Amino acid sequence: MANKTHDRNIGRFILGNMTLVPLVPFLVLLVVGAILFSGAMEKSIMERLSQTARDHGAMVDTFLKERRSDLALLASVSSYEALSTSENLEVAFGHLKASSGAFMDLGVFDEAGVHVAYTGPYRLEGIDYQEEFWFRKTMATGSWISDVFSGFRKTPHVVVAVRVQGAGRPWVLRATIDTDLFQSLTSRVHIGVTGQAFLLNDEGIYQSLPASRGKLMEKDPDSDAYVTGDGWAGARVIACRDGVKRVFATTRLTEKAWRLVVVQNKHEAFESRLQIYLVIFAVMVAGGGALLAVGYGLTVRIVSRIRRSDDQAVHLEEQLYRAARLAELGEMAAGFAHEINNPLQVMQSELAYMGETIGDVERGEGDFEVVRESLDQMRLQIGRCSEITRSVLNFGRKSTSKDQDVAMGDFLSDVVKMVRKRAEVSGVILQTEIPENGALVWGDPSRLQQVFLNLINNALDAVDARHGSCGGLIQVSVREEPETVSIDVEDNGGGMNEETQAKIFSPFYTTKPPGSGTGLGLSVCFSIVESMGGHIDVTSTPGEGTLFTIVLPCQPPR
Repeated sequence: MANKTHDRNIGRFILGNMTLVPLVPFLVLLVVGAILFSGAMEKSIMERLSQTARDHGAMVDTFLKERRSDLALLASVSSYEALSTSENLEVAFGHLKASSGAFMDLGVFDEAGVHVAYTGPYRLEGIDYQEEFWFRKTMATGSWISDVFSGFRKTPHVVVAVRVQGAGRPWVLRATIDTDLFQSLTSRVHIGVTGQAFLLNDEGIYQSLPASRGKLMEKDPDSDAYVTGDGWAGARVIACRDGVKRVFATTRLTEKAWRLVVVQNKHEAFESRLQIYLVIFAVMVAGGGALLAVGYGLTVRIVSRIRRSDDQAVHLEEQLYRAARLAELGEMAAGFAHEINNPLQVMQSELAYMGETIGDVERGEGDFEVVRESLDQMRLQIGRCSEITRSVLNFGRKSTSKDQDVAMGDFLSDVVKMVRKRAEVSGVILQTEIPENGALVWGDPSRLQQVFLNLINNALDAVDARHGSCGGLIQVSVREEPETVSIDVEDNGGGMNEETQAKIFSPFYTTKPPGSGTGLGLSVCFSIVESMGGHIDVTSTPGEGTLFTIVLPCQPPR
């Protein structure tokens, strides 16, 4: 269960890093790109609307300029006298319509504003226009294009008039622009479904009819926004009085103090931007999903490989521990052999004594009870050999690590028993200060046994190298604290210098001669103690001895 939880945690960590690390810059790039693209698209939309306004404004300007030029040309080639008769005026109007087709009537006015001649669908001859605004402007400026007005004919129309300086007196030639043709100049501007164009004067009065709002000669409800600032250029968004947000652009005409306004609903104008957002969102979802899928697949493979590597590492670690245990077993081989040899010698003596006793019994001289006592003694010695053999086998056998509560007092006493005979054979005094039972620690007994056997065997080698078979001393003691238990293994061997102390826990480092050590013992001890949450300290002085201290956390009693 712990391994599965560990694998899941590693998997989450790897998956998180493999997805978040590329996903964050991916999303940032998408968002930044969307913002920049949106800005560029909005600018493009605004510029397109502004360009539309400029283009159609220029078209209206050209139309008005051409109509003024048409009248000016007619006035320059005709005289007041010639055009004052209805017949001549009608002929001239025919030529004018043939050249432009933009006019619906034509009239001649004297300097007093009297309509002296007229051709067209209305009866306007003889009417006095002296007080009319368009007439006064024409006489003052030389030419004039009127706003849309009703006048005497009671219908909205636009007139173009030019003042002609005749022989001694000025006169005015005026024509009415075809209303339908004039309205078509803006009504044929199509921008999507909601886009439209129309003309406003400086007071915000409609000069051309919008497609879906207001009437001619009425004021546009949003005209304040449209006519703000003569120098303003470009397009912008406004919230109109009807609650709809619209994008608009305006351009000021040169032939007349009008503005051409182009408007379009914001939703429609920026519909393409919304589509781009949807595409970006789809790319974001698809890209994120792809990253998650690829990350998940790679994570499964990586976790599987990590698991195999961990299994191999555990296997190698077990082999390392076993190699170190076998090395320790070799160190104790002499002691075990001596300890087994004693029972064997006793059994051999008992067998010889039994042989003599049986001979006496056969002759009727001996006591058979003596044979029973010898057999009992042999059974006792066989038990001692069996116990020693079992201890050796248990220490060298490959076993599965299993943590449990370990009472350090009894445990260390059993470990010391395994090496005491070797110490006696080597002439080393092995002293102990170990309490009965002692504090509990949580760990694997077989690995703890390996740690202390290694330290004691190293101490035996050190004192034997310095003192030989006389004068060696090893002390094993236990100190219990509220939360820790410390085990000291101290010897009076040759000690170590600082350089050696810095390397002793490195794998395969040894100070023993070739063939006498593997260099794995202390490295394995260090790994075992650290895995239990403890630590090993070493204090050594060359020529005086070495002290190893193992500190382990106590396990609260249960």
